[in-house]
Amino acid sequence: MTATLPAPAAPAAPTPPAGSGTPGATAPAARGGRVRRVPGPVLRLRTQAGVTLLLLAATLVTALLGFADSADRVHRLSGVSEPRAAAAGQLYQALADLDAQRAKSLVMGYAAPDPTAPPDATPVLVDDGVLAALTAQADQRDAATALAQLAAAEPQQVQGLLDTLNLYDAWTGTEEYFVGTQADPVVGHPQPGAVDNYAQADALLGAQLLPQVAALRDTADRQVASDRADAHDAALAYAVGLGTLGVATLLALLWWQRDLMVRHNRVLNPPLLVATACVAALLVGATTALTGAAGQVDAAVATGYTPYARLAQASVAAADAEARQSRWVVDTDYRPALAADFQTDSGRVRQLLAQDPSPAAAVVRQRFDAYVSSDAGLRQLADGGDVNGAALRLTGVGRQDAAFTYYDFAIHLGALAGADAAAFSSHAGAAAEDLSGWTGISAAGLAVAMLLVLGGVRPRLREYS
Repeated sequence: MTATLPAPAAPAAPTPPAGSGTPGATAPAARGGRVRRVPGPVLRLRTQAGVTLLLLAATLVTALLGFADSADRVHRLSGVSEPRAAAAGQLYQALADLDAQRAKSLVMGYAAPDPTAPPDATPVLVDDGVLAALTAQADQRDAATALAQLAAAEPQQVQGLLDTLNLYDAWTGTEEYFVGTQADPVVGHPQPGAVDNYAQADALLGAQLLPQVAALRDTADRQVASDRADAHDAALAYAVGLGTLGVATLLALLWWQRDLMVRHNRVLNPPLLVATACVAALLVGATTALTGAAGQVDAAVATGYTPYARLAQASVAAADAEARQSRWVVDTDYRPALAADFQTDSGRVRQLLAQDPSPAAAVVRQRFDAYVSSDAGLRQLADGGDVNGAALRLTGVGRQDAAFTYYDFAIHLGALAGADAAAFSSHAGAAAEDLSGWTGISAAGLAVAMLLVLGGVRPRLREYS
């Protein structure tokens, strides 16, 4: 039996090369059986350009949003909350001064007859009340203006104030009737009806009207503080965000140019250099503008509104003291309580004025001390029974008289308050000016930088196309 040898194995088919277009190829076939690969340098250039453009776009969006939002917050502080708070303060001042003028009307009249004077001697008119009446009318106009400003934001509270103010006007109107119809009034001796009606009006003012206004003022003060913090913090936050993105963009541009020098043997890329300069200039200018605006907002409130509001409170306390002083002369039954209230109000004025260390505030404090000294003089006369002399010291225009010293104090206090209000306006205007125009500058500068990036990368891409 013969053995059968196995047939030789068929040779294995050769493995086709990768990319040959045969069914065993691992890469997809392209036209003509070739795979079109993107060169490595092209992919790298496109990635670098894309990252840079994304950073520029993010910087642009942050700049546009940051400047628009910061400007809106500054406007809300300077154009909405601060005027509302100032109106509340002015309303408080007007009502307190109105009360002081109503109290002055109680003092009007002729000097008591002098037994030693000739029978045909002309009576001496100590005070005719005209100036107090004119000042009261001005206070009423100021109060109406302030109420109109507040009505848009606080309609219900303002309506309540108007209702209470109408009742106050009814009491003081009755007081004026008694004062005006009194025949040959003797100074310091008004009709009991005038004193009683003023006392009712004064009690209503102190118990209801002024506390309601104080609540409005305190709410407005808190809104000013909140808006200041919002504007300040937002401007700094945008400055940090814009600075971070700007630095990242600068680093990307610088690294890209260095990469071009190392990998492509290029010394300079002018478009990219100009784009880098645009970003650097925008980075410095925009962040400086935002941080400067934040500082101006702080200064506006710290050196402008806050001392102004403090002086407004001092003015109210001084007007209360003046009202107590006038009523003290004629209302002998309540002299101890009125004298104590005068001392309390005077201490409040001194406490508020002491918080301002400026030379101008020192002058105001000196003027108030002169007023308190004149008050001591008229009280000494009244306590000795000389009501005529006390009334003359209360209404006279001599340098030692209470009317003159209070007027002198009020003039200097008003000038200092005006300077503080001007300081707020100046700093708030500077903050708005710092932010003004940067929206357009940012858009133009970064748009140019994007175009320069595209223009700078195109010649390098053409080398590998």
